[in-house]
Amino acid sequence: MAVTLYAIDDYYLTATLLITITYQLFFFTIAFALRFDKLTDFAGGTNFALLALVTLCFSGVTDVRNIVASVFMIVWGARLSGFLLFRILKTGKDDRF
Repeated sequence: MAVTLYAIDDYYLTATLLITITYQLFFFTIAFALRFDKLTDFAGGTNFALLALVTLCFSGVTDVRNIVASVFMIVWGARLSGFLLFRILKTGKDDRF
């Protein structure tokens, strides 16, 4: 079942931009308020997975190529964010900031 989205462009770039800004600002607010930078990399990695899922649902196209590409992107985003979250929890601090 496809979700109908009336977008400004055909590739949902505006929708993904708004989702990304909202998602990143949400995690920034938490990190800034709590002075806690452990979620920063997690938010970046899961953003890829979220956008892959959202654009797959919005497109309404259910051919095998789009599904496989989206699944690979979701798995990659989950792996990346899991690795980065585990690394920061293990080391306790991020020297980049």
